[in-house]
Amino acid sequence: MTAAEFFYHAKVFLLALFVTLIPYKGIDLPVMDVSEPDCLLNVEMISDLHLETADPFRTGFLKQGLRRMGKSKTPVDAILVAGDLTNYGDEPSLALYYELLRDYAPAQVITAAGNHDIGHAGDRDKTDLTREECLANVIRYYNEYSGRDLATNYYSETIKGYKFIVLGDEVIDGGHWDAISMTPEQLDFLDRELAEGTANGNPVFVCCHWALDGINGENTIWGGDSGITPEEYPVKEILEKYQNVFYISGHMHGGVRAESVGEKYDMPIAEQVNGVTYISLPCYGIVNWYGITWSGLGAQLEVYRDHVDFRPINYLTGNWYPNAYYTFALV
Repeated sequence: MTAAEFFYHAKVFLLALFVTLIPYKGIDLPVMDVSEPDCLLNVEMISDLHLETADPFRTGFLKQGLRRMGKSKTPVDAILVAGDLTNYGDEPSLALYYELLRDYAPAQVITAAGNHDIGHAGDRDKTDLTREECLANVIRYYNEYSGRDLATNYYSETIKGYKFIVLGDEVIDGGHWDAISMTPEQLDFLDRELAEGTANGNPVFVCCHWALDGINGENTIWGGDSGITPEEYPVKEILEKYQNVFYISGHMHGGVRAESVGEKYDMPIAEQVNGVTYISLPCYGIVNWYGITWSGLGAQLEVYRDHVDFRPINYLTGNWYPNAYYTFALV
């Protein structure tokens, strides 16, 4: 990185932090609840926990966050975790994640695996597992938690009539450190599930750890080399075939950023592109970039008859960030 690039990113970071903290859209009380009456679906969303059995802080963060979700005035219908459950894909940390869910989660948890859960096998000599073994563990532990019998790292769940589609890495030809690999079968699965889920006009929520190339500021935050490109996999093309589709990702550690920062620097935390709504979740467990950077960050997703609200929150402190709220109309 050149000096000019460093100072540019430093300026964007400081402005994003400063503007997000200024409560120009008002202040919400630190009470967990939905923003309007007649909420049809209330979902808590977090990503990038990066759990390690040797790190009690991140374990404590997840316990506290799940406890706070359980105290919501409007009951939580589901919790969505968008990948990087662990830091190194080791089995003890994966087991710890599901132990915490069983002990503290107040609702069903929909889990996607991330690059750290599979691609970082053997990283820093923390584990001697292969990526194939990590993939098998991800599937096995989810099956034990959910009572299902999946053979793949992708699946769907229906919560109160709303479909959630989870995509994941399939470790093709040994896989890649930080990238996702997908078979044609997974892409066909996505297409079929979207057709079924949107047939009655309901929104459908697709969860994948990886952002799409150039969406939500991916090209600014990670340099444009960490997203799912259309040349590799036609995910974006498939999403755009249907109405009321929401794509929820993690991976970028982009923090919570005010709407104005997203507009100025083309890195919104939520945006609509060609009719598809894209949501980039901040990192829950460790360092974020830009905007609000500390741990405990996530967002509440609220579904109403004609719109969906997206409201970032810190689950450790209870702070809401109205400057980064979005409302998306349903068609």
